[in-house]
Amino acid sequence: MLNNFAYIRSSGMYVPDRIVRNEDLPAELETDDEWIRPRTGVEERRYAKPNEKTSDLAKKAVENLLEKGEVPAEAIDCVIFATLSPDVFFPGCGVLLQEKLGWADGHIPCYDIRQQCSGFVYGLQMAQAFIEAGIYENILLIGAEVHSNVLEFSKRGRAVTVLFGDGAAAVVISRSMADESRILLTEIHADGAGAFNGIHMKLFDIGKKPLVYYDPYDIEANRDMYPDMPSSKNLFTNAVRRMAEVSASVLGRLGISVNDVDWVLPHQANVRINRMSAELLDIPEDKVLYNIHKFGNTTAATIPLLLDEFTENGTIKRGDLLLMPAFGSGFTWGATVLYY
Repeated sequence: MLNNFAYIRSSGMYVPDRIVRNEDLPAELETDDEWIRPRTGVEERRYAKPNEKTSDLAKKAVENLLEKGEVPAEAIDCVIFATLSPDVFFPGCGVLLQEKLGWADGHIPCYDIRQQCSGFVYGLQMAQAFIEAGIYENILLIGAEVHSNVLEFSKRGRAVTVLFGDGAAAVVISRSMADESRILLTEIHADGAGAFNGIHMKLFDIGKKPLVYYDPYDIEANRDMYPDMPSSKNLFTNAVRRMAEVSASVLGRLGISVNDVDWVLPHQANVRINRMSAELLDIPEDKVLYNIHKFGNTTAATIPLLLDEFTENGTIKRGDLLLMPAFGSGFTWGATVLYY
């Protein structure tokens, strides 16, 4: 009889081919690599092709996962899709991905979750609970984003625009056959008081009629169609504090020291946020993994992108103890500790 544990069984990723370096960003942003790199850690990011949607990127990430042969497609019995950039207002990306993968006839359930940068950690808690309750056996969890089509390429939007890139990554969470590989604990939180103090976008406002209206030539009227970050300092301060707090809490609840952690896979929002959070926890810099310099902030995709990249290059190995903290719009935040 199998143990009633959940573990990450396999992973896959996809990033678009188009590389946009800091030097390639339009002059209208009135910024450059000298300003962007030291403040954010971003050197380049990937942008999707014209008409390429979030579910398209997700499909390629799932195909990459399946090509590894660790999980057969027919074994997957649930989909959880985390994104802040769905293809359309509704239906969610879960069913769109299901159809594109040719799985529609299987009628497997699809969940769509919207916790922005914390979406993957929230999804891990959901998947663990489902697996340990015996509801599903193999859950596909995806984090995918196409940011490039909604970014504001002007001076007003530069604080947001320089950060974000497009990408997708996926994992399969399954029932564990051994204690050495299992999700130990996920702790998550939210604080709606920060909803519009941090980064947000009001494009779809159900209180408006028509739902989407703007004058593209009126700089105030078109504000709601773009992401907005009224106080980057507020977001930065909360991110550092909350990621450190929740990481310390989840480790403390498990009776684990930071010295026991092999690798930290933090959400890739800003390299300075992650370094300051690590300092608060006394985590050595060489234990913290990064790829923000290559991909920018891909929101729900950042942590699974890290996992797949550093698993494939041999850095992360089976049995390693991983800490995955995240903080995002909402405010939402959380952390997962697991034996990979």
